[in-house]
Amino acid sequence: MGNCMKQLVLFCGLFILLVNATFAQKRADSLLVFVGERIEVKKFKPTLAEGQIAFDEAFKARYKVIQPVYGRYPADTIDFIAYDHMGDPAFAKFKYVLLFLSYYKGQLYHEKYQYFDVYPTKSGKWASCGDPYKFDDYHRKAVKAVKLAFAKPISFDLSTLDAERIKQMYPEPYFVIKDNRAICVMGAYVNELFQVKKEGVLKARGIFD
Repeated sequence: MGNCMKQLVLFCGLFILLVNATFAQKRADSLLVFVGERIEVKKFKPTLAEGQIAFDEAFKARYKVIQPVYGRYPADTIDFIAYDHMGDPAFAKFKYVLLFLSYYKGQLYHEKYQYFDVYPTKSGKWASCGDPYKFDDYHRKAVKAVKLAFAKPISFDLSTLDAERIKQMYPEPYFVIKDNRAICVMGAYVNELFQVKKEGVLKARGIFD
């Protein structure tokens, strides 16, 4: 077998491994969804067979379980592995996130790129700012944003963004622009956010029918 063919076989093997790790078992009972508080997210180098090439960076993450949304987990902290092609996973930027994990061979893996940054509301519920389909416009269905009263005002600095970028990232009526900040006034609660993923990306990945 020539070197090119060997590299192709190794690449295909690695691709299958990463797909399995990312999408896990295609069954709803392999899924965990929860509001988590970041404890630690650290980059590591996974073990690869000779000649294999990793196209994603790998991270070990530990989160405190704040609110279970779907599935069962016996502890109040959770460890999982995340892969990200763009570098540090986007969810790691936020203190609290709604996360989607799946089991594969006894190990929990992050459902690649799937998360919402979330914040406590005055009612005690958790919610995310903005359009609930901001990451899932292709799968847009019936979930609608509602007015929210957060425990503390949620706003985002606009000083490094131009007008077009502000309009894209913080559109009306979900945000009010004031004093160079985007103030969140509408969004969706975690149960509705889970519905968005359940009917969209998670269905497309075969986890839900």
